[in-house]
Amino acid sequence: MSARAAPANPHARPQSSAAAVLREALQQSWLALTIAGLIAAACFYATGGLGLGSATTTEMLVTGGSGLLVAAAVTQTGAAQTRLWGGGSAIAFACLAAVTAFSVSWSVEPSYSWIEAGRTLSYAAAFAGAIALARLAAERWRSVLCGILLASLVVSVYAVGTKVFPAPGATFARLNAPFDYWNAVGLTAALGVPPALWLGSRREGHGAQIALAGPAICLLLFTLMLAYSRGALLALVVGLVFWFVVTPLRLRSAAVLAIGALGAAVVVIWTFAQHALTTDNASLAARDPAGRDLALLLVVVLSACAVSGLAVRFALARRPPSAQQRRRAGTALIVCLALVPLAGIVGLAASSRGLFGSISHDVSTLTNTHAAVSNSANRLTALGSARAEYWSAALQAFDTNPLIGTGAGGFQTAFLRYTKASNTTVAQAHSYPFQTLADLGIIGLLVSLALVAAWVAAALRAVRRSTLSHAHDGAGSAERIGLLTMITCVVVFAVHSTVDWTWFVPGVALTAILCAGWVAGRGPAAVSPAWGRPTLDALRAPRFALAASAALVMALMIAWSQWQPLRSQDSSNAAYTSITAGQVAGGTLAVADYTRAESQARAASAENPLDFWPLVWLADAQAHLHHLGIAYNSIVRAVELQPSNPQTWYELASFDAHELADPRAALRALDRALFLYPQYQFAQTLYLALEADLSSARVTPAGRHARPKH
Repeated sequence: MSARAAPANPHARPQSSAAAVLREALQQSWLALTIAGLIAAACFYATGGLGLGSATTTEMLVTGGSGLLVAAAVTQTGAAQTRLWGGGSAIAFACLAAVTAFSVSWSVEPSYSWIEAGRTLSYAAAFAGAIALARLAAERWRSVLCGILLASLVVSVYAVGTKVFPAPGATFARLNAPFDYWNAVGLTAALGVPPALWLGSRREGHGAQIALAGPAICLLLFTLMLAYSRGALLALVVGLVFWFVVTPLRLRSAAVLAIGALGAAVVVIWTFAQHALTTDNASLAARDPAGRDLALLLVVVLSACAVSGLAVRFALARRPPSAQQRRRAGTALIVCLALVPLAGIVGLAASSRGLFGSISHDVSTLTNTHAAVSNSANRLTALGSARAEYWSAALQAFDTNPLIGTGAGGFQTAFLRYTKASNTTVAQAHSYPFQTLADLGIIGLLVSLALVAAWVAAALRAVRRSTLSHAHDGAGSAERIGLLTMITCVVVFAVHSTVDWTWFVPGVALTAILCAGWVAGRGPAAVSPAWGRPTLDALRAPRFALAASAALVMALMIAWSQWQPLRSQDSSNAAYTSITAGQVAGGTLAVADYTRAESQARAASAENPLDFWPLVWLADAQAHLHHLGIAYNSIVRAVELQPSNPQTWYELASFDAHELADPRAALRALDRALFLYPQYQFAQTLYLALEADLSSARVTPAGRHARPKH
C-alpha cells in the first residue's frame, strides 16, 4: 500500500453496498415516481374533466403546486444572474387565459366561461410551474420522460385490466377506463410511446432496463388499438414521423419499435378475432374466459418482446454498426417514410374512382354532417364521424361574431341553434382550432397562434446544435435527444387536439404542458443546467421576497376563483333538494323547506352570480311561498343574465304558464326558446299544450314538475 494512502475508516460502508445502490436509485427516481404519481392521479381522479367537483379540485391543486414551484425558483441561488427562459411563452399563455376570463363579459353562457377561465388559468399555471421545475432541476430531464412513461403504462395496464377482469354490466367493448372516454385512453397510450422509444434507443443506461422498452411499446400500442381511437393513431403516426426525422437514433429506434409493434400486432389480431372482447354488450360469461386467455397471451408476448430487446441490445453492443452503416440505415428509414404518402397516392390512382375521384369521395365523407360510425373495431378504417357536424356548427357560431366569438365554453349553447338532432348536448367542438374560433373568435385564434410561435422559438433555441457547449460529449447529445422526445410528446398532443377535445381532459393535457413548459424553460443548452438550490437567504432581498410572495398570493387568488363555481353548484343542488323535499311534505310542513331553499339559492347566486340556475330555484322557492311578484323578478333576472340561452326562456315560459297562468306570455317566451334551439322537445311539447289550451279556451296550471331536472 502506498504511504500516501488515507487510513481506512472502520465505520464507513463500502460504496458498492446494497444500501448505497438503493439510496442512489431513490435519489435518481424520486422525481420520476412523483411525476408519474401526479399524472396518474389526475387521470384517475379528474377522469374526462367533465365532473365539476373532481376537475375543480385538480385545477386548484395544480395552481397551488405551480405557485410553490415558481416561488421556489425565485429563491434559487444564482437566479439573479440567469435569464428567465420561457418567459415569452408564459406571457403568451397568460394572455390566452386572460382572453378566456374576459370573455365572461360577452359570453352567451358566462357561467361556463368562468369554468373555462379556471381551467385555462390552471393550465397556464402548470406551464409556469414546468418552466420553474426545469430551472430547479434541469439535470433531471430523464425523470420527466420516465415519469410520463410510467404514468402511461399505469393507465394502460388499468385499461387493459378491464378486459382481463371484466366487470358485470359493461356496455362498450372499447377501452374507456379510467377516463370514461376511449379517445383519452388512446392518447395516453400514444403519449407514452415517444418516451419508450427514447428509453430503448438511448446509448447510456443498463441493458436490461433499456430492453423493457419493447414490452412497454407493445402494451401501449395494444391499448391504443383496443380504444379504437383513430385520432390517437393519427397523432402517434405523425409523432413517430417527427421522431425519426429529428433524432439521430433511427436504427436503434426502428429496432425497438419493430419489436413492440410486432408483439402488439400478434395480440391485436388475436383479440379482434374474439367476439366476446370486441362486441358491445357481450355477456359476462363470454368475456370472463376470453379475458383470462388475453392475459396469458399478453404475458407470453411481453416476455418475448423483452427477450428480443435483450438480444438486439447485446448484438448491437457486441458488433456495433459503423457510422456509415448508421447513416445509410437512417437515410433508408427517411426514404421509406417519404414513400408512404407516395404509395398512398399510387393506391388511390389505381382504385376504381381514380385519384381525384377518390380524393373527392374522401373529402365528402369527412365533411358529411350526417355520417354515422359504429363503435366496433371497423371504425379504425372509417373516415366519417360526427365531428363534421360539430365543426360545421362551430363555424356557424363563429360567423355570428367573428372577432370575439360566443365566449369561452359558449359552443355548448350555440350548438343548439344549429343542430338537427333533438335533445342533443355537445359540450365541445372536438377540435381546439374550431372550438377556439367558436368561443373566442379571431382574437382567441391569434393569441393561440402567438403562444405556438413563442413556444416553437423556445423549443428551437433549446435543441439547436450550435448552442451546445458540450455538443461532442455524451451529456449534451443525450439531453438534446431527451428534449426532442418531449417535443414529440407535444406534437402528438397537438395533432390529437386538432381532431378531439382532449384539451379538456386534465391528465393528458397536463402531460403535454409539462413537456412544453420544461422545453421552454430549459433555455439554450450552452447555459449550465445547474443554477443552485432554493434557499431562504434569497428572501432577504426585497425583490426576491416580493416576487415569491406575489407568486403564492396569485396562486391562492386563482384557486379561490376556481372554487366558486363548485361552491355555487353545491348550494344550488342543496336548494333543489330542499324544494323537492318541500314538494313531498306539502302544506304547512313544506314552508321550512322552501325557506331553506330560498336561502340556499341566494347563497348559490352570490357565490356564482353568472349562473342562472340559482335564480331558477330561487324563483321556484319564492313561488311556493306565495311571493309571485318577487319570484317573477327572479326568473326575469335569469333571462337577463343569459338572454341567448334557450333554457332561460323555457324557464320563464314555464313560470308564466304554471305559476301565473298566462299562456300568451308563455308562448312569447317559447318563441324565443325555439328560435335559439329549434329541436328543443320540452319547449315544443309545452308550446303545443298551451296552443291546445288556448284553442279550447281553458288554461290548466298542471304539469308544474314537467320541467326537466337540472
